[in-house]
Amino acid sequence: MSRQKALFIGIGFYDYDQCIINEFNSLGYDVDYFSEFPKGIPYRYYLRRNNVDKINFYREKTSMAIANACKSDYDIVFVIKGECLSQSAIDKIKSKNPNSKWILYLWDSIVRIPQSKITAKNFDTVYSFDRADCVENKGFIFNPLFFRKEYDRKLYTEMEVKHDIYFLGWYHSDRLKLAKKIVDFCKKEELSYKVILYTGYMNYLLHKLIGKELKGNKEYLVFKTITAKMNLDFIMKSKATLDIAHPQQTGLTMRTIELLGAQKKIITTNSDIVNYDFYDPKNVLIIDRDNPDFDTDFFKTEFNPTPDSILQAYSISEWLKRMV
Repeated sequence: MSRQKALFIGIGFYDYDQCIINEFNSLGYDVDYFSEFPKGIPYRYYLRRNNVDKINFYREKTSMAIANACKSDYDIVFVIKGECLSQSAIDKIKSKNPNSKWILYLWDSIVRIPQSKITAKNFDTVYSFDRADCVENKGFIFNPLFFRKEYDRKLYTEMEVKHDIYFLGWYHSDRLKLAKKIVDFCKKEELSYKVILYTGYMNYLLHKLIGKELKGNKEYLVFKTITAKMNLDFIMKSKATLDIAHPQQTGLTMRTIELLGAQKKIITTNSDIVNYDFYDPKNVLIIDRDNPDFDTDFFKTEFNPTPDSILQAYSISEWLKRMV
């Protein structure tokens, strides 16, 4: 039997797109992959400055390059986010693939990308990682994020715990402010910690030059991305990992689901986690982002294992099977 063909338009987020391609392959699909996110410094420059005309120019250019390069015999067209994919490109891909099944996966909350509701009208099926968005938008199907195979706890023996709390994340919104509060709390309660925020070096220099938030806070920053392997090592050697969700986001982050796979404790600002079937107060501690003091007894108990029947539903293989 011939293998099915998929056009996968992703977002170029670390190596997650490649992991998804691997899963497509294991399900019997040959995949043509493109990232919708325009490459190069100019686009990022205009994006930071919210220059709408230039942003749209680069998005249209990238979108049409995808539409021109893709083939005309796909069984499915699978798109993540679709934030940068132009309508004219969608129309052209559809004209080349009139019989394809179109699937959209929203990896961001609608409040952050309102355009998603317009883009979604082009698709046969729309899935979202955000439970609240699915409740509010008829036709959206809830499909939370996944953990990759390397986060499967069964692959690991017990590791020496070096930190009570670990955090790694991009610098944005109020993350630095909250991270510093957590560090102050850890010092007060004599908890060990490792806190890492990533930002571009030029962004740091700009803050330093004009006296913005990053000035004087270099101890929390890195300017080169931490590899997935290093991040996993930090997670496995920490008692709990901190998740600072974007203040406008209610869907559970990738970090949250990866910690579920690794069967490690999580400290999170996202209160919606109580609505998920794996929630267990022994494993999950919800904190107030404005006043992040909490009971340190959380660190004194062991992780309460999640039943396999629940855990496996969050694997990358099950995540993709639910959609294709």
